[in-house]
Amino acid sequence: MSASPTLAHDTPVHQPSDRLPWQEQQSPRLYSVGRPLPKNTIRFKCVDCGRPMEARAQDGGVDTNCPHCAAPLTVPRIPPNPYLRPIKNIVRQMKAVPFPFPYLPQLIQIAVLTSVLSLFAVLYITIGVVTQAAGVFRGLIIEAQKHLREGSTVERSGTAISIGIYSFLFLPFWMIQFPFSLVGSIWSSRRLSALLTVALLLSIAYVVTLYSQHLIRFWHSF
Repeated sequence: MSASPTLAHDTPVHQPSDRLPWQEQQSPRLYSVGRPLPKNTIRFKCVDCGRPMEARAQDGGVDTNCPHCAAPLTVPRIPPNPYLRPIKNIVRQMKAVPFPFPYLPQLIQIAVLTSVLSLFAVLYITIGVVTQAAGVFRGLIIEAQKHLREGSTVERSGTAISIGIYSFLFLPFWMIQFPFSLVGSIWSSRRLSALLTVALLLSIAYVVTLYSQHLIRFWHSF
């Protein structure tokens, strides 16, 4: 874990470097709990002194020092919900709808935006939470892999076991997240291939639902 300068109590971290400004990687900003902070922040505690603090979500996984006891620590990886930004954009559009007479076009526009907002709200609660949980477990696996070659044999064995446990817990969230991330990555490059992939996934889901009883009987026959 790389060491960085000791942090003051309510002061952002600024790590001096000999690099040029465009080559310098900004160090994480840690704050004591209680002061006003920008959005997309995460709250956690130091493993040594137990004091609470907050940091920016984009600093997840960065090594730094505790602002209270100067102990080395790693900012937890807590990814933001991917559906939060489109929900904010739709709410902003709904607030910007003018209401001059006649009111019927505006009411239709508000109804359409409300239906889209409801869809994104469902995705925010379901797939968005799954994505966040999967990101947390993925961060735990990456963090454990960093320390796999450090320490004694017993410590490395414990780290390997923890990676196995994290991977086992990560698997169901990854299985739910994988179709959506796959379609999203294909959609950004080839729209037609993404539509065909969605049709294939829906067909597989329909076949599994249609023959679920036969599959259960086949499974119990072993």
